[in-house]
Amino acid sequence: MRIPPIPRVMRQETISLRRMDDGGGYAQPVEVTRCRVDRAAGLAPNDWQLTQGCTARVLIDATEYGGDVAEGDLVVFDGESHAVASVKRIDHPDGTCHHWEVDAR
Repeated sequence: MRIPPIPRVMRQETISLRRMDDGGGYAQPVEVTRCRVDRAAGLAPNDWQLTQGCTARVLIDATEYGGDVAEGDLVVFDGESHAVASVKRIDHPDGTCHHWEVDAR
């Protein structure tokens, strides 16, 4: 059984993702289309809302991006770079990735 992708109507934004490289710098940016960026309206420290100090939660569907996301990477949206503070990978029951939930600062 596979979970259906996040509906496209809910994913209308494009971000750039800059992964950390082995030398301590950042690799070239990768454009990821059809993401959802939920900007912080209010902050709450629990699993269902943004953690304290985060500016946005970015949902990256695995149908649009086949790589990986890690803490310390950079996501660029609204013309600004934001550090990945935490990332949660959500998998299908078969273990393949469905989407990432990225908290950005």
